[in-house]
Amino acid sequence: MLREFDRDLASLFALNLLMAFSVQLINPLFPLYLEGLGASDVEVGLVVSLSSVVATALMLPSGILMDWVGRRRMLILSVLLCAAPPFLLVFVRSWWMALPLSMVFAASFSLFVPTRMTLIADSARPGSTATLFGLMNLAWPIGGIAAPILSGLIVERFGWGSCFLLAGGILAVSLIPALLIRAPRRRVRGVAERSSSPLARSHLVPLLLFFIFHLVMTTAMGCLGVILPLYLKDQFGLPYPIIGLFFTASGAMTLITQIPSGYLADRYGERRFISIVITPIPLLLGLWPLMRQWWMLLLLYTFISGLWSMTWPATLSLLSETFPEELRGTAFGVRMTGVRMGFTIGPVIAGYLYGGWSSSAPFQAASLLTLLGIPLSLTLPRGRNNSHC
Repeated sequence: MLREFDRDLASLFALNLLMAFSVQLINPLFPLYLEGLGASDVEVGLVVSLSSVVATALMLPSGILMDWVGRRRMLILSVLLCAAPPFLLVFVRSWWMALPLSMVFAASFSLFVPTRMTLIADSARPGSTATLFGLMNLAWPIGGIAAPILSGLIVERFGWGSCFLLAGGILAVSLIPALLIRAPRRRVRGVAERSSSPLARSHLVPLLLFFIFHLVMTTAMGCLGVILPLYLKDQFGLPYPIIGLFFTASGAMTLITQIPSGYLADRYGERRFISIVITPIPLLLGLWPLMRQWWMLLLLYTFISGLWSMTWPATLSLLSETFPEELRGTAFGVRMTGVRMGFTIGPVIAGYLYGGWSSSAPFQAASLLTLLGIPLSLTLPRGRNNSHC
C-alpha cells in the first residue's frame, strides 16, 4: 500500500465515495426525469448544458480561490452546496424549476474536484503520482457501481422523490469525513515561487494544451452520456433498471482500470500511455449505430468507458508534474474548465443532432472528436516519466 495514504487521504476517499454514490443516484437517469416533467430532447440538453455553464464558469476561480482560503474550507462548502438541491427537487413540478437546482448541484463539484485533485497531488511522492491518483479514483466507480441500478429500482417502485431524498441524506452524512480532513500546513514560499505566474510562457502553453485536449475529449463523452438513456429507451424500450445497468457496468470497468492504468503510466510514461489507450475509441464509437442488440451496446459502452477512464490517472499525474506546487490549484482549475466546457457543449450538440438529424448522429460526432484527440494527446508536455517518449 502507498505510504502516502494517511488519515486525511482516507477521509478524502470516504467523502469522494459518498458523493459519487449520491451523484450516480441522480445524474444517469436525470434526462429521463426531465423528460417526465415535459422537457423535449433539446430542453433536456439545455438543462444539462446550462448547469455545466455555471460549473465551468466557477471551475477556474475555485482553483485559484482554493489556494487562498484553504482546501478544507472548500471541501466543506462543496458538500453543503451539493446536499441542498436533491431535497428541493422533491417539490419540483416542471423542468424549468429543476434548472436552478441542477445548476447549484453541478456548481458544487466545481469546488470539490479541483480541491480533491490538489490534495492528492500534494500528498504524492515522485514516481508514484499516477498510481496514487488511480487508487484515489477508485472512489468514483465504487460509489457508482450499484447506484444507477438502485436508482432505477427506486424510481420505478417509489418515484423520483424517494431517490432524491436518499441522495440528499447520503450527501448530508458526507459532511462527517469532510470535517475529519485536517487543514494542510502552508509551505513557506520563496522568492522564485512567488514570481511564478500562470501567464508566463513556460506555464501558459502547457495550460492551453491540457485545456484543449480535455475540451475535445469531454465534448465527445458529453455527446455520449446525455443521449444514452434516451437512445436506449427510444430504440430498445429498455426499463430504467436496465438503462442503469449501462452506467453500473461503466463504473465497474473504471474500478478495474484505475490502479493498473496508474501503475502503467508511472512506469512507461504518461503521455505515451494516454495516446495508446484513446486510439481505439473513435473506431468503437463509429461501430455504435451498427449494433442491433442492447447487450452488444452494453459491452461496447463498457469498453469505451474503460479506455477513457484509463487516461485519468495519467493526465492528472502529468499535470501535477508539469506545474509547481504553488500553481497546481490554478492548473487543475484550468483542466477542469476544459472538462466542464466539453460536458457543456457536448449535450447541446447531441440534443440537436439526436432531435434534428438522426439517432446515430451524436455517436458519429463523438467518434470524430475522439479521433481529433489522438494527435492532440501527442502535444501534451513530457512529464518526468516521458523523457524517453
